[in-house]
Amino acid sequence: MKKERLFYLDFIRTIATISILLTHFNAIYIFSYPEQSDKAVITSRVFGLYIGDFGVSLFFIISGAALMYIYGEKMDLKTFYYKRFKSIFPMFWLAYFFAFLYYFFINKSIPAGIPKRNFLLTIFGFDGYLSSLGVHVPNFYILGEWFLGAIILLYLIFPLLRIGVKKYPVLSALIVGIIYIVCSSICSGGLTKSCIIFNRIPEMIFGMYFIEYYNKVNVKVAIISLLICIINSFVDFPFNSTIQTTYVGIAAFMLLVYISTHLNNSMLIKFCEKISKYSYAVFLVHHILIQEITKSYDMSTISRTNSYVLFILCCVVIGFFAKILFSIDYYISKEITK
Repeated sequence: MKKERLFYLDFIRTIATISILLTHFNAIYIFSYPEQSDKAVITSRVFGLYIGDFGVSLFFIISGAALMYIYGEKMDLKTFYYKRFKSIFPMFWLAYFFAFLYYFFINKSIPAGIPKRNFLLTIFGFDGYLSSLGVHVPNFYILGEWFLGAIILLYLIFPLLRIGVKKYPVLSALIVGIIYIVCSSICSGGLTKSCIIFNRIPEMIFGMYFIEYYNKVNVKVAIISLLICIINSFVDFPFNSTIQTTYVGIAAFMLLVYISTHLNNSMLIKFCEKISKYSYAVFLVHHILIQEITKSYDMSTISRTNSYVLFILCCVVIGFFAKILFSIDYYISKEITK
């Protein structure tokens, strides 16, 4: 029996998706033209966190919550892994195929000097992840980014985490906490540290605990969560960014769950359902499209108003191609199933 959709998961996934779009658009100013950082669309920081860290943290939490919601009562391993495979790889391979052909057309050749066997890293979705970890293996990385490899690893260990959450909740939380503290303390390197899988398990497992034991947020918890977010926005704590990302991400998730319970607008609900439906396709195409679209503009001199219009243009184009990618993937999947 198909379960009812949880609006707060769609709502938070929508916010996370928009955060990631803002991240890669604003990154052009932050990293290439820092003197133009005031032209960043809306903001580049949320509750004291880099907006990319904020969005990714929400994605990990809702991934754990969504899986626990679906497989909390019963789970067949074969079915679970088949569905995860089907939800990730076919669309990723399709997107990569089109991106590969596009870059071949632009560059007139495939990347040279890379062992063809290393294409297996791309096939399994780990080329971007290894690159972000600082593993210098020549590869054919084009899209997917480090998040894809990280979420694949989390999906692989989800059945084990599920057993821990359901049968040994206290012990599991203790073990995950200890590993997290040790790993976040001894590992160094900004992005590398945030990409390490052991530093992301607490976010995913929190979403699982939330579904299994709470599934709602009262006003007291919402106020505490809001205070955590506000304080972190103004106080420069001595914690490293990984720890801040974890507790702010969790607090923001709780706050957004509470806010969602007071949003009964049917148009908003449908909008969030649509964004959730195409969020993975958006993730796959957005980075390349933002790069290619913004190449046609002088980002060092563009006005703030034009920057906002350009971002809207990017979103429209991303939405268009994401829908096409989703539709092709759906059609192929349907035909194969037949």
